[in-house]
Amino acid sequence: MNNSCKEEYAARIANATPLQLVIINYEIIFDYIKDAKENIENAKPFNFALNQARMFLSELRNSLDMSYDISKSLAALYNYVDQQISYYSVNKKEEHINECEKVLSELLDGWKAIENKEEDKTPIMQNTQQLYAGLTYGKGGRLNEYVEPDTRRGFKA
Repeated sequence: MNNSCKEEYAARIANATPLQLVIINYEIIFDYIKDAKENIENAKPFNFALNQARMFLSELRNSLDMSYDISKSLAALYNYVDQQISYYSVNKKEEHINECEKVLSELLDGWKAIENKEEDKTPIMQNTQQLYAGLTYGKGGRLNEYVEPDTRRGFKA
């Protein structure tokens, strides 16, 4: 995953609702799976990408509230996906990683459908810096970026 992609995720996380954080986790896992597939012949980035994917999958699993039946089903699916990633890391058979993508895609579609019906869109992080997209042109046609300093930035206690 390149730095611009990481910066984009950081900006999205800063303004995300709890449900959007779940969706972002899925998207990050997909990015790391893609990185692993692209680096299958290069052991270090391949293993790094799969370990990162497993770490984010673990975060999803650890955030489940096991007092609900649906959480138990999700935990079983996350364990299955984790197992398939492990198989892929050892034998590099594409059928394992394709199975991961299939299961995660269906789950992600479900989370996105729920997000569309979400009423409370309050971000988890309050008092964060407002991000504005855009650039201005300076002298000589050069692009300039400007970020307005915000002294109120940070977490509220």
